[in-house]
Amino acid sequence: MHLLILRFSAMGDVALLVPVLSALAGKYSSIRMTLVTRRAFEPFFFNIPGVEVIGVDLKQPQYRGLKGIYRLYRELKVLGPYDHGIDVHGSTRSRILKFLFKFQGLKFSSIVKGRREKLKQTRRKRKKLYPLPHVVDRYLHVFERAGLEARPDKGPWISPDTRSRALATDFLKKNGVPKKEGYWIGIAPFAGHRPKTWPFVHVHELVSLLNRNMKCRIFLFGGGNQEIEQLKILEKSFPNVTTMVAGNLSIEGEMALIMRLDLMLAMDSFNMHIAALLGTKVLSIWGATHHYSGFGPYGQDERAIVEVPVEKLPCRPCSIFGNKKCYRRDLACMNWITPLEVFRRIESRLLERNRPV
Repeated sequence: MHLLILRFSAMGDVALLVPVLSALAGKYSSIRMTLVTRRAFEPFFFNIPGVEVIGVDLKQPQYRGLKGIYRLYRELKVLGPYDHGIDVHGSTRSRILKFLFKFQGLKFSSIVKGRREKLKQTRRKRKKLYPLPHVVDRYLHVFERAGLEARPDKGPWISPDTRSRALATDFLKKNGVPKKEGYWIGIAPFAGHRPKTWPFVHVHELVSLLNRNMKCRIFLFGGGNQEIEQLKILEKSFPNVTTMVAGNLSIEGEMALIMRLDLMLAMDSFNMHIAALLGTKVLSIWGATHHYSGFGPYGQDERAIVEVPVEKLPCRPCSIFGNKKCYRRDLACMNWITPLEVFRRIESRLLERNRPV
């Protein structure tokens, strides 16, 4: 059986396909899966048998607009024939591709995102906040509608290949990171939107607390020039305990390094998802969004969550993706989380049994 699978973004959502495709590959040995996504996301799927990743650079002019989508359709058509299509994105691009493939007689199963339930979670009044299916479970349901049932094994779900591990080892040697002593903690203090980002002054104070009270090495993760410039402030303030990863290591190398960490502190972001999929303990800070919407660290429970309780701040959550302005105008959901609280949660998280739950 040959499946055509569509998921173009975002990075964390694409990575969350890994447990699903791994489970399918383990149960159906003869299945062939052609996954169409962005080229940068290919390393997530290197070790899954039967998965062929078609990495598309959607920023290139030839893939933009309706002409670009039609070009992509023709390129994918050549790689067929396909027995069934799987749309786990539900974007304009994926819907147009489904429409074009319909003329070939290709049937698709598509994701149900639960928009109505999520709207009830984020409206200002009479919120209905309860755990919705995780994104991974929504993906599984799409394949079930195509007649393919499988359940993911316990993690880790991503296993970096030899090249990735070598990249991480070379990075550590190049940066003079000594043999592991104490804890290795990753800090990824950024997210795609401000309401999902803990104030940087709090991050600075947290690193100071870690430096004074815990024997550890802190690895700084981020991306983009603006984030790197902020991380350089931490690097200069605490040169003996911090190592700059952002801008110095590829995604492949980062995955192998994250796998070695004792804990990853992150926002509701890609780094949270990738650390959980690698089997690393996660502590994630939540503001405008809520893990009940189905985007929490996969395979880990509420001990991996730091948040202001909705009983104290009933406006939470006000957004599914964190892309709405705070109507209180004070971002209390993030500002009320103190560095000392996060430090204590890091301490307790590190003392838990080794396997993240």
